[in-house]
Amino acid sequence: MRDPFFGEPVIIEAATPGAYRTIVSVSEAAIFMMERWPAEHGTLYRAALQACTGQINTSEEIEMARQAFLAAVQEAGMVVLQSEPRPQATRRTPSNLNSAGNGKRKNRARMEEEEAFLVRFLARETGITEAQARELINVVGTDRSSLLREARLLKGQH
Repeated sequence: MRDPFFGEPVIIEAATPGAYRTIVSVSEAAIFMMERWPAEHGTLYRAALQACTGQINTSEEIEMARQAFLAAVQEAGMVVLQSEPRPQATRRTPSNLNSAGNGKRKNRARMEEEEAFLVRFLARETGITEAQARELINVVGTDRSSLLREARLLKGQH
């Protein structure tokens, strides 16, 4: 699978009062855990990180990764919301009329963030350089199992 999306997003209350973070995919959960997690890493954190960075092929494995992430979030003392708070109604102004362009920029930024995660993940898991990982992603694509296989072969050549 490319980037397995959760069947239901996980919504976490952020450190800033009234701010929320919505996690919608396995890789987004892994990035959040590696880059924005509180200092303490408990046993559920390690299990969730392993579940979110491992090979995921079925919807059951996606849900198991989501449940592991939820358990780690609760272990860390973060607040999980049942549904996303509704945003305040906004008036249409010239700054928000071009939401299609904003959506494309957000999508591109998200894809770049996911690729950066894959680069770091491959480098950490296989010992190849980040430059080699980027080259593999350009050649192979974003399928994790194929990337891991090729990265291990590449590492064995050096």
